[in-house]
Amino acid sequence: DFKNYQKARIMVAKYRQKIANQRLDQLQKFTTKLVKKYDIIVLEKLNTKGMMKNHYLARAIANASWSKLVDMLQYKCNWYGKKLIQVNPSYTSQICANCGKNNHRLGLNKSEWLAVREWDCPNCGKHLDRDINAAQVILQKGLAIR
Repeated sequence: DFKNYQKARIMVAKYRQKIANQRLDQLQKFTTKLVKKYDIIVLEKLNTKGMMKNHYLARAIANASWSKLVDMLQYKCNWYGKKLIQVNPSYTSQICANCGKNNHRLGLNKSEWLAVREWDCPNCGKHLDRDINAAQVILQKGLAIR
């Protein structure tokens, strides 16, 4: 009946609000901890609007609140006198953090390259984890900008 339906809608709304408040609290604590711990924070500048167009990823991207995280980091860095640097993420997984050479996806097409999780640099021979290497390259690019 209508009364039970209204009660259920109110319960769902309260539950969603509780989850939103928990996420916001978690972001506030996390960003404050980062800004207090580091003088310079380097992030990749993601095109979240473009990423949201992929309906397979949209919910996960929205749940991660990337834009809100970046906004909070920016205002807290300004507040605490710290520096937030955002770098273009292009080719960061293809550039060797050890020698700086671009491996040009090892001759693979884009979808094949995305499946590669580890690779050996053809220039210096270093064995690299794709994600860790990309993070190191992003840091190097950011520190070069500062």
